[in-house]
Parts: sequence; C-alpha cells; structure tokens
Amino acid sequence: MTLAPVFLGSLGRRRMASLFSLLAIILGVALGMAVQAIHEAALNEFGRGVRTLAGEADLRLVGPASGFDEALFEQILRHPDIAAATPIVEIDAKLAGHEPLLKVLGVDIFTLARVAPRLLPHSHERTERFATLAEDSIFLSAAAQQAYGVKMGDPLPVQAGSRTLTLRVAGDLPGVGDGQPLAVMDIAGAQLAFGRLGRLSRIDLIVADSSSPESLRRSVSATLPAGVQLEAPEAASEQSGNLTRAYRVNLAMLAAIALLTGAFLVFSAQALSVVKRRSEFAFLRALGLERTTLIRWLLAEGALVGLLGGLIGVALGYGLAWVALQALGGDLGA
Repeated sequence: MTLAPVFLGSLGRRRMASLFSLLAIILGVALGMAVQAIHEAALNEFGRGVRTLAGEADLRLVGPASGFDEALFEQILRHPDIAAATPIVEIDAKLAGHEPLLKVLGVDIFTLARVAPRLLPHSHERTERFATLAEDSIFLSAAAQQAYGVKMGDPLPVQAGSRTLTLRVAGDLPGVGDGQPLAVMDIAGAQLAFGRLGRLSRIDLIVADSSSPESLRRSVSATLPAGVQLEAPEAASEQSGNLTRAYRVNLAMLAAIALLTGAFLVFSAQALSVVKRRSEFAFLRALGLERTTLIRWLLAEGALVGLLGGLIGVALGYGLAWVALQALGGDLGA
C-alpha cells in the first residue's frame, strides 16, 4: 500500500486524461445498459401484445395430474401483481367408440373472457344462450367435431370413470385453430362429471401493467404449494420469440457497439497515459520496483477508474432507459 499515494497522485496530476477515461467508461456502460433495459421492456410489451392477440395468458399455475386445491385461486386473485385469473380443469376424456382421447377443459365463463378469450364457447342458437352454464353441455372445436363425427345438437357419450356420461354438443369454439381437437364445458359441470370437485388443473394469469412476468415469478414461487409451479404458455412464448428475433439481434448489436466503442476509447486513453508516464515508471524501476509489481499497480489503477465509471454508467443507463420509456413508450416501434 506504500505505492498507493504515488499512483493516486498520478491520477490527480492527469485530471483531464483520467476524466476522459472515466467519461468514456460511463458513456459506454450507460449506452449499453440503456439499450439493454429498453430492449427488455420492449420485448415484454411485445410479448404481452402477442399473447393478447393469440388469446393466451401471460403465465400459468400448473399442478400435478391429480390437480390442486381450488382455494389457491382465491389466494392468487388477491396478489397485487395479478390483473386477472381464470381457473381451468383439464381432462383427457375417452369417447365411446373412438380411440384417441379428447382434451376437455372445464372453464369459468365469467373470468375466461379477459384471460383466454380464444377458448370462449359459442352457440349458434338463440335458445342456447345459457348453454355455457349447463352441466350437460359441451362445446367442440371444428377439428374435434370432424374427428368424432358430431355436430351441434348431437349427443356425445363420454367415459367418466366407470360410467358413461352423455353430453350434448351445444356449439363450437371459433377461437381455436382448425387443427386443434379441443372441447370446453362449464367448470362446475366438468368437476362434477369427472370427479374433480374442489380440484383445479391450472390457473391462467394476466400480469398487472405495473408488474412483469419475471417479478411475479419471484414473488409467487415461494408461496406456492408443493407440486404447483408457474410457467409461460409455450405457444405464445415461441411465437413472440420468432416475431422479435430481428429486433432482438438489432438491439443486442446496438448495445455491443456502444460497449465496444467505450472500451476502445478507454484503451486508447490508457495506452496514451502509459506512454506519457514512461519516465515516471523508469524512475520507479530505478528505485527497485519490480516489473510485475508495476503492472499490478497499473491494473489496479485501471480497475479503480473502471469500477467507478461502471457504477455511474449503470445508474445513468437505467436513468436514460426510464426517460426514454416515459417519453416514447415501451413498444418496439417507438
């Protein structure tokens, strides 16, 4: 530590050069952090838009095959980071005379529209207005109707444990793609028919605008019961990733260029400083200072400037990102 005053004094004598190095580090780190922060905010906003258009939830609470207690739904609704939630019961039902299983979703119509509107059932008959709440009504996607050879009004025999339950096809699922064989019925009817009273398979969630899926994961994961986990819907995540790949590459390159430019400026300033201080270093060597010790002190000097500039740069970068998001918005176009 006896050499610390020597190198600190050298930094003080070279105020302009030291300040230039510090500013170069601050600007490089700040630009890189700002671009990265805006990048993440824009992708989160875009991903939310993709999920909204696709009728997908932001996140899902998924339990084991046997399901979990439906009391968790009330607990989740009170969480401040959750804007909306809908409970769902999933059953792989066996249809009489057909080999492939039919995925049946028991849904709550009153909460479904805001979270997963693509699953909303539709009846073409005005007299069937309240069919969505009937325990014996089921709604099939176009692919399911074609696969099982049924149409609206037909009976649908379904195996429920050791007994056969006859449901009535009351409509279709216009929001479900043609290639997806899927059925939807009222959650109370599904729980009663398939012996799932008081049990849920999953809870679909919409994250509040003031929060994000990542922060919700951190705040909720520790409080979940055993066997229940929080995950993102795969289809929407993959679609969002594909649509934003070009933007992500472009923004990542901008951040890398900002950091590389700052690094080049710092390297140039430090190299010039070392050349100008050769007489100082020669004097220290003449006094008996070893070469490795001199190199270590030079590295420590650069690390000190780099640490100070990096900390200020990170704070400035997040500040720039906040100002940009407030002024321009968080979407990719802005």
